[in-house]
Amino acid sequence: MALVKVFYQHRVDGTELVNHEKEVKLHRDLCEIIDSYPWIKELELTEQLGEGGGFYFLVGDKDGQHASYQFTPMESDGGLLDLDIVMKPGFLNMLGRKAVSKHFGEVSTAEAKQKLKELFDYPVDVLYERYK
Repeated sequence: MALVKVFYQHRVDGTELVNHEKEVKLHRDLCEIIDSYPWIKELELTEQLGEGGGFYFLVGDKDGQHASYQFTPMESDGGLLDLDIVMKPGFLNMLGRKAVSKHFGEVSTAEAKQKLKELFDYPVDVLYERYK
């Protein structure tokens, strides 16, 4: 069972974005974080202030082999979803690097949750082979 690190930002009191970090073992716990996000309030403040929060989901070692999804809210029930997978970071993050990125575009929260389930279901090497 994978341990997924969840990093997300939203405003708590006031206009400053607050960083939050959790580790989850279950997909449903990850979904609860997404469901409890203050979507409408954040979208309104993002439009007013020009900066907004979002989600970053990581499995593996950020400096080594890992897979990560970034989910950026764009509407009350969806946002932009991107996937980055690094099998081998390489020298200076360039030479010998083995990585792949996938932009899914705008997706609903339900679609994002389904994609994020992959972090629990598959090891990084399988995800790499799937998306390369």
